Order: sequence, then C-alpha cells, then structure tokens
Amino acid sequence: MDQPTDPAKLKAQTAYNAAAGHFDDEPLAFWARIGTWTIDRLALPTGGAVLDVGCGTGASAIPAAMAVGAAGRVVGIDLSDRLLDRARIKAVQLGLSNVEFRQADMENLGYPDDSFDAVVSVFSVFFVPDMTKQVAELWRML
Repeated sequence: MDQPTDPAKLKAQTAYNAAAGHFDDEPLAFWARIGTWTIDRLALPTGGAVLDVGCGTGASAIPAAMAVGAAGRVVGIDLSDRLLDRARIKAVQLGLSNVEFRQADMENLGYPDDSFDAVVSVFSVFFVPDMTKQVAELWRML
C-alpha cells in the first residue's frame, strides 16, 4: 500500500505505529479478549473465508484463523505496518499458514462480491467518515 495521503488516515497510521510496541501489553489486553469473544460468537465454518478490517496485531484475525482451520483463510487489513508486523510474528509463532496480513485501506479493498463468509471490524469501522457507506461496502463482500 502506498503511504496514505488523507490527513486523518495518516494521523491514525502514525498513532497506531507509535503505539505498536505496547499494543499487546497487559493494560491493552482488552484487544485480545474482545477479539476472541467476537470470533467465538460468530461460529465460523471450518474452511470459511474471513476478512478482518482494522485487524491490528491480530486479536480477531488469529482466533478466526484457528476457527476456520487449515482449509480456511483469513485476511487481516490495517493501515499500521508495525501492528501488522506484530500480527505476522504471532501467526508464525502459532504455526498458522491460513492467515494473511495486508497493509490496506478498508475503504479501498477491491475484493469482488461474495468474497468472504464473514467480515469482522472490531473497534475500527467508526474511523471512516461515512460508516453507512463502509458497512454497505463490507456487506457487499459477504
């Protein structure tokens, strides 16, 4: 992904990159709790395809990859390259080969209709200026 030019996206990317080294510290453990809680409630199908927008360090994407199993696939999207680096390390440590972490803008993903069985956005969709438009775009990919 090219460097964001939108000032709000650049500000978010810069802030999350700066915080990346502490994202998994105990005071921020709610990311993992809420991510796991969300995935547990989705009852994802084995072999399913999941998109996680605003995936951070993988708090939802990694449990989703475990839930869909080796035959499934998970794509985690975030603006912050440093958060994505941490997510990739976690996935490797867990031996997960069915999850991909991509630096991208959730407003411009370009996936075709019906690409995923589930789309997850934990604490991220409210960053877009038009949530209604964004939810419609994510829904299109289901």
